[in-house]
Amino acid sequence: MTALSASRILTPITLDDVARLAGVSPITVSRALHGGSVAVATRERVLAAAAQLDYVPNLLARGLVQNRTSTVGMVIVELANPFFAPMVSAVETVAAKRGSLVVIGESARSEQRERQYVDRFRQLRVGGIIVTPATRRVDHLEAIRGAGTPVVVMSRRWEDGDFVTADNGAGGRMAARHLLSRGHRRIGLITPEGPMDTSFQDRLRGFRQVLASAGVSVATAWDLRTKATRIEDGIEAADGLLSLARRPAAVFAMTDRMAMGLIQRLLAGGVRVPDEIAVLGYDDIPFASCCQVPLTTVRIPVQQVGDLAAECLFDRMDGRSSPRHRQQLLAPEMVVRASCP
Repeated sequence: MTALSASRILTPITLDDVARLAGVSPITVSRALHGGSVAVATRERVLAAAAQLDYVPNLLARGLVQNRTSTVGMVIVELANPFFAPMVSAVETVAAKRGSLVVIGESARSEQRERQYVDRFRQLRVGGIIVTPATRRVDHLEAIRGAGTPVVVMSRRWEDGDFVTADNGAGGRMAARHLLSRGHRRIGLITPEGPMDTSFQDRLRGFRQVLASAGVSVATAWDLRTKATRIEDGIEAADGLLSLARRPAAVFAMTDRMAMGLIQRLLAGGVRVPDEIAVLGYDDIPFASCCQVPLTTVRIPVQQVGDLAAECLFDRMDGRSSPRHRQQLLAPEMVVRASCP
C-alpha cells in the first residue's frame, strides 16, 4: 500500500481538497457536483478533480448544513405482498433520477411500528416521507409535516394531506356490478377483521352500496372475516364455506391473495370454480393470471400510484407545489378471467 493510498484511508478527501486541485472555491465545487449553475469548463474541471481524488460527497454533513438530507423514507405495510412491489420499484426509479436514496421500513400493519419508523426518519432528517398507513390514524404524519418534513400518503386516502391512490369506492362498485350482471344474487364476501384502512373501507362501502341498490344483501353466514389478507386467510375462509350446507354462488374477496387461497381450497374440496362458486378478487397482483383458475379481479394501477406519489413528494421537497393538498384518485379497471367470466 502506498503512502498516498494509506493517507486517504486515514483522512477522507474533502470538498476543500477538490477545490484546491480544481483551482476553484468550495462553493463552486458544491454547485458543480450538485447540479448548480457553473460554466461547462469549470464543471468538467471539478468533476475531473473529484474523480482523480476519488472524492465521495458527505451526504450526512450536507444534511446537517441544510437540516435535511436528500434521503426519502418510505413505510409500507408488508414487504412480502406483491401488491406493493411495483409501487416500491416506481418510487425507487423516480428517486434515482433525482439523485436520492430511499430507505424502506415495514410496519407489518402495526400502527406502533409505523409511528416508530416515521419518528426514526424524522431523527435522520430525511428530505421527505412516503407512507402507506396501517390505520386511519394519521396524527403522527400531521405532526411531522407541521415540523417541515413533506409527507405523501400512498395507496390510501388522507383527507387533510397529499395522497395518491386508486378510487377504491369505484372499484368496489365495479366488482358488485360485475357479479350482478352475471346473474348472481347469492353473494358471499371475505374481508379482514378489525379496523380497516381507507382502501378496504372504500371498496367495501362501494360494493355494499351497489348490492343494496339492487335489493341484494350478503347473508351473515357468507360474510366471512379473516385475520389478515394472505393466501392462508383465503384458505381459512374457504373452510368456512365448505362447512355450510347452503353456499353462495359467487364470492368477492377483498384481495387477490385471499381469492387465490379461496380457489385453491374450494377446488381441493371438490367445488368447481366458477360453475358452483364464482370468485372475484381485487388488485390484479402479478400472480392473478397464473392462479389455478385465472382470477377475475379489479386492477389497480399500482406503478402509476408509486410514480405519482414520488413525484408529488419531490415537488414538495423542491418547493414546487402549491399550498393546496394534492389528492389524486386513479381509475381502477375490471379484468375478466375464468374465475368469474
